[in-house]
Amino acid sequence: MYQMDPAHSGRSPYVGPRKPLLLRTFNTSVVPTPDPVFDSADIQSSAAIAPDGTAYIGLHNGTLFALRDPSSAGNQLAARWSFHPPGGSSWHATPAIGSDGTVYVGFSTNNASPDAEGTLYALEAPTSGIEPVVRWSVDLGPGRQTSSPTLGPDGTIYAMGGEGRLSAISPAGMVLWSIQSGPTLKSSPALGPDGTVYVSSMNGKLYAIAPPAGRQQQASVRWAFRFAEFPGRGQSVVSHSPPAGADGIGSGASPTVAPDGSIYVGANNSNFYAVSPDGQLEWQFQAEAEIAGIWSTAALSADNATLYFGANKGGMYALNRLDGSLRWQYPIVGSIYSSPAVDATGTIFTGSTVGHVFAIDGSSGQLLFDYDAQAPIWTAPALRPDGSLLIADRLGRVMLLGDA
Repeated sequence: MYQMDPAHSGRSPYVGPRKPLLLRTFNTSVVPTPDPVFDSADIQSSAAIAPDGTAYIGLHNGTLFALRDPSSAGNQLAARWSFHPPGGSSWHATPAIGSDGTVYVGFSTNNASPDAEGTLYALEAPTSGIEPVVRWSVDLGPGRQTSSPTLGPDGTIYAMGGEGRLSAISPAGMVLWSIQSGPTLKSSPALGPDGTVYVSSMNGKLYAIAPPAGRQQQASVRWAFRFAEFPGRGQSVVSHSPPAGADGIGSGASPTVAPDGSIYVGANNSNFYAVSPDGQLEWQFQAEAEIAGIWSTAALSADNATLYFGANKGGMYALNRLDGSLRWQYPIVGSIYSSPAVDATGTIFTGSTVGHVFAIDGSSGQLLFDYDAQAPIWTAPALRPDGSLLIADRLGRVMLLGDA
């Protein structure tokens, strides 16, 4: 799922490459999409990796691919299957993979109109052919669906509609409960250790949602943290949308939750916030100010002591989780829209809008490698069980990097 687990730690159990070599590619631009939502093969979502190494990734123009290594030697990834609901796009959504192999992902239709609405699909790999079996689908409500679903420990799927409806759905496709929060862009729900669901919104709030308990049948908003009440010391850089978030209001990043229940999220005003489980500000850190601020979801080190995130200006930041002090900063050219991945050695992998993929030592902030992918990277790097690193660019090319 997006950022590896329900808390969005970004931690992978695998060890990534150190001397990157392009092993295989898959060019989605040569695969026709019926009634495409966009004319270009733009990839802004991230891949979900199954235990067998299959990568699931969607295009802006509306096709979800299941990609795996070829049956024989070759430099091209093979498409096991693909899925495209009529008129639908998964936008920024990263699929989630259930323990039984079911793939969950949201699509939206009527994307260019006020009638946009979202649907969550449960997909099963075909026994033959190239089209998956749709086990079920659930209406996510109005608004353009761009968020990634989150899987809870019991298999419950938490999914957002574009206008802010949060739905908890059973693995059988039954809506267990739903509640209205705020409109979302790209943000995925995060789960706290006590079951609280956290949603960051473009309306300026971070929501804490309490699921139904005891005899209750309805979820409730436990609290809402308002970013504007803590604007920081510096002046935000704002403009008129697009891009989304240019007004400096709200957050397009997903929350990250630590084992002690503290919540961490970057906002469009270029501030990064630490919020206590009861909704109080613990600390805040101001990144270098830029339009739309921070879209990157923070990753958490294995010892839960350091937070890593990218920003639209200033590159990659590493903060002390307890007090928000800066451990190190690795500046880059361009912006980081993707979220970092942390491998089993603590190495940080991230991509940039100018087409570079970086590996950075999580302890020291020293550069380990800089790979030129030659096109903008908005996807969060994803590690496969064999240690290869999967990324994708905005020209529709999926790349698999291994060690030279």
